[in-house]
Formats: sequence, C-alpha cells, structure tokens
Amino acid sequence: MVEYEVLDKEDSFACLRLTGRLVGDTSSRELKQALERHYVDDGVTEIRVDLSDLSEISLEGVAILLELWRESGRRGKEFIIQGAEGQVREKLEITGALRPLMKAQR
Repeated sequence: MVEYEVLDKEDSFACLRLTGRLVGDTSSRELKQALERHYVDDGVTEIRVDLSDLSEISLEGVAILLELWRESGRRGKEFIIQGAEGQVREKLEITGALRPLMKAQR
C-alpha cells in the first residue's frame, strides 16, 4: 500500500513524499488519481516526488509514475522524482524510467 504526504506546497510548487509500496494495487491507482486531481490539474507548475521512503515499486508502479510524468508534461508542468534508493532505484534504472523522471522537462 502506498501513501503520500505533502511536504511543501506553494502557489506553483508542490513536494510530496511517497511511503510504503507502489505496486499497482488499488491504493496505487487511487494515488495516481489524487495526484492528477490535486497537482496535475491545478496551478502547480513543478511537482517533486520524494521516493526515499518508498520500500518497493513494481512495473505497474513505474507505469503510474511515467503516466503522471507524461500528463504533467502535456500540461506544461515539471514532474521530477528524487531520493530513489535500493529496489526502487534499481527497478527505475532497469526500466529506463530513472533518467527521464529525474530530469526537469524544460
């Protein structure tokens, strides 16, 4: 189960921390919907997601992050991850998702 916490939110900037496991279950899909609703669709132009407390990620979890990244880009926003370590970093590297998710889109 994955949960998120808002670490910082200002007019155009939001920083979130994911905790738990992003493994494509119902909570992961709910997370995607919540992030789209609250950050991709509002006035935020930069979304940073801290993965340092995420213990595991599946291919479905990687796909969710990539979907959020693509949707953010289509709306002219930056979606950047940080703090990926251990299994999470390894899965992101193996899938080729680490580099684009860590870079600013502009």
